[in-house]
Amino acid sequence: MMIGISATMGFILADTFFIGKLGPAELATMGFVSPVAMIIVSASIGLSAGTSSVMARASGRGTDQALVRLATNSLIIAVIISLIFTVVGLLTIDPLFTLMGADKTTLPMIRQYMQVWYWSPLFIIVPMVAMGVTLGDTTLQGRLMLIAALVNVILDPIMIFGFCGFPRLEMAGAALATLIARAGTFVAVLYYLAYRFQVLEFSAEVMRSFRDSFRKITHVGIPAMATNMIIPLSGGVIITIIALFGNDAVAGTNVAMRIESVTIIVFYALSAVIGPFAGQNIGAGNPERIEKALQQCALFALIWSAVLALAIGGTAAFITAWFSDDKIIQGFANSYLYIMPLSYGAYGFVMIANATFNGMGKPIPGVVISTLRVAVFQFPLVVIAAFLLSDIKYVYIASSLSNILAGGVAYIWVMRAIRRKRPGTPIH
Repeated sequence: MMIGISATMGFILADTFFIGKLGPAELATMGFVSPVAMIIVSASIGLSAGTSSVMARASGRGTDQALVRLATNSLIIAVIISLIFTVVGLLTIDPLFTLMGADKTTLPMIRQYMQVWYWSPLFIIVPMVAMGVTLGDTTLQGRLMLIAALVNVILDPIMIFGFCGFPRLEMAGAALATLIARAGTFVAVLYYLAYRFQVLEFSAEVMRSFRDSFRKITHVGIPAMATNMIIPLSGGVIITIIALFGNDAVAGTNVAMRIESVTIIVFYALSAVIGPFAGQNIGAGNPERIEKALQQCALFALIWSAVLALAIGGTAAFITAWFSDDKIIQGFANSYLYIMPLSYGAYGFVMIANATFNGMGKPIPGVVISTLRVAVFQFPLVVIAAFLLSDIKYVYIASSLSNILAGGVAYIWVMRAIRRKRPGTPIH
């Protein structure tokens, strides 16, 4: 799963790398685009979590016909939500990005990119929901995501710079490369669901169960979407604040955040598998296995965070130079990467805890924890750092501290929730 998610994160990283060769303004453009693109990706992960949760619990109870109904109807729900994102996105490009702080230099390039990219939610959300249907077949998931990412990396320079006889499309070329690669994944997952897993059935009986399936999936899926979308939404607000420091600050922060997304893939991988694991064990009546797994995840998160902080701190200047020759942009990116990795372990456990709650069919605690992290911890601290201290380094420190505080809350809450599932276990 780590390999597959690395590949998925590589979509935006590859776009950032190649677009960075076009110039600082184009790199700043990706700083505005990335949080919005990640909102769609995060929504797909949330809906996938809802599907995975109900599928895992049905699997733990051994109800095969329920799996077919849930799988088929989950894809119908995914198509509907995808089309809503596309329509709303295309109609709100200018007002949304103007609100985020895009100026007359970056806004035309944003429009060029997003007018193509906004046709991809169908090819993002449906495959991600389909992954939730596969119930832990991480080999297949990882292989499909890796192939799609490789296709994207190959197409990016061809379509951005106009190689191999293609016209030079620049920003639109990056979006088109992503669209084509994700469309291939869309076709592949539908094939596997229909012919390998045999869980797609568009019969009258299955269609009649749509309302019941919709209720079960969205019970977890809608809060999980909200939980996951809070992260890029907060990223969008942070970028809006960072835009006050100039386009170079936006570009540098974007470079650092794209590097960050790859370095913390292990936490995305753990959260991707802990949800079905928790759901199956709840369905089978084995909460003690979930408790043991979470203890191991927490210990690993702390150790891995320390390793990342040392590794990134020692190589940040070297890595950021790949993305931009501009020393000012590199300086902003390096500052971010010297500070934020200290909190990656806590941030990772927030993702793990939220996925566990989703797998248990109790998504609201995840929403609360993510809201606390953003609205109660991060926003007030970032505003103080930006407007009173007037130093972008303090903005990064504020974000890092918010991760640590949210991680502590997540650990206490999820462990108490699991222990309540064990008969005879006192809760103090």
